[in-house]
Amino acid sequence: MAYALQNEKANETINYDKTLKMLDRGIDDMEAGRELPLTEAFVKITELRNGQRNAKV
Repeated sequence: MAYALQNEKANETINYDKTLKMLDRGIDDMEAGRELPLTEAFVKITELRNGQRNAKV
C-alpha cells in the first residue's frame, strides 16, 4: 500500500513538472511572437491530431 501511494505521488509530481514545462514553452512562444490566432490554432491542432491518428494506422 505504501508503495502505491509513493508511486501515485511520483506520478503527480511528474505531471506537475510536465505542465510547468508546457506553460513555460507557451510563455516563451508568446514573448517571441510565435502565437497563432485562435481559429488558426484550432486548425493546426486538428491537423496534428489527424496526422497522429493516420500514423498509428
